[in-house]
Amino acid sequence: MRPRFPAAFIAAALFAAAVTAGPAAAEMRQFGGLIFPVPPQFDDPVGTDPSQRAMWSNLPDDRCEYCRILIGPEAKASGSISRWLDQNREAFVDEDERGDFKVGKPATNTPLGKRDAAMLAQSDGSDMQVLVAIEAGGRFHLLGFDGDGGDEDELAETGAVLTETFLPWLATLRFRAEGAPSLLPEPVAGGMEGLWWGWRSDVTLGTDMMMKTQNSYRTVTFWPDGTFYDGTPPLGLAPPDRAALDAGRDTDWGNYVRQGDGMVLTYADGRTEKAAREGDGWTTGDYTLNRVEPLPDGTRIDGRISWISFSGFAPGTGMTGGAGGGGETVFHPDGRYEGSSFGTAFGSFAEGGGFSVGGGDDAAGGRYEVRDGLLVFAPQKGKAERAVLAFSADDSVMLGTDFLEGSVSPPR
Repeated sequence: MRPRFPAAFIAAALFAAAVTAGPAAAEMRQFGGLIFPVPPQFDDPVGTDPSQRAMWSNLPDDRCEYCRILIGPEAKASGSISRWLDQNREAFVDEDERGDFKVGKPATNTPLGKRDAAMLAQSDGSDMQVLVAIEAGGRFHLLGFDGDGGDEDELAETGAVLTETFLPWLATLRFRAEGAPSLLPEPVAGGMEGLWWGWRSDVTLGTDMMMKTQNSYRTVTFWPDGTFYDGTPPLGLAPPDRAALDAGRDTDWGNYVRQGDGMVLTYADGRTEKAAREGDGWTTGDYTLNRVEPLPDGTRIDGRISWISFSGFAPGTGMTGGAGGGGETVFHPDGRYEGSSFGTAFGSFAEGGGFSVGGGDDAAGGRYEVRDGLLVFAPQKGKAERAVLAFSADDSVMLGTDFLEGSVSPPR
């Protein structure tokens, strides 16, 4: 389907982006070199890709239900900004859908206030995207707005929210390359140290509509200088490289400040979280975190971790059965590990007949090493290393979020 982008609409958008005042004060967030407010009735930025974030619409009555404000890559400014925009126009498109998006309005240079900028519009016939590249302080920043655009009504609704929210939002942006101060100041020594761990039980609804209980785990590492990391620190328990975390647009770290019997965590992106003292631990959200001991460097492991899952088919599909999978990793004291995994699905149809499929993989394996509180996997055949936290908690040994079935021994 040929994308619909009336020239008048794009021209109006370009003009509005340059002259419209920003929205009212809102919570501020930071991602890389960009500092921005969260627009009213849009959710906090989310994303697992380290190069981008998205703020989803939460407007009343499901208006523009799937609309997103997009924050993408940034790079040192070089050459034409419109060419850079065109080169990065697929940044917010899933890889298997990139061939479907066609440009409806080519990259057009337009100033946004005193800054150079360019805008581009594209669509795959059902979704529309308007992308904006802005140059600030010698760096290019990619931003975008995405929403439904499969028919005239959807296009009108998406276009209205784009004009009301996204374009005014562009006028509120601040850029660290232009001297805007980071939302995360330098840390202040705070007296906390080491690895802290907790867990909670979550009740979920499976595809077969059956309630299931599963545990989720949280680890937070503190350093005496006032820095913390929520999750698995890239350098383990070694002193963090704050400059590298900042340059990598990592948002899982920040500063902690002790306040009486409490503590405030301020993340690199501007989020804040409070923790309250509870006995020897800290309660934050649904977790109570307690100090745990990382495995010493060079620890040898003799045992395994394993997992298995299964979920039945949803009621009303006309099938009984389900799909599942599992796997295990076996560790040897000489520093080797071996892994295997499997998947299976089977079912029977109400009118008769059925199927069963499955497969496995025994190829995973390589060397492991315990250092700086991390279990570092070095896969065979030159694949990239990966790491999980390795520590003792009560009478158990945790490797990431898995309990070790076996034992550990001191380094040789």
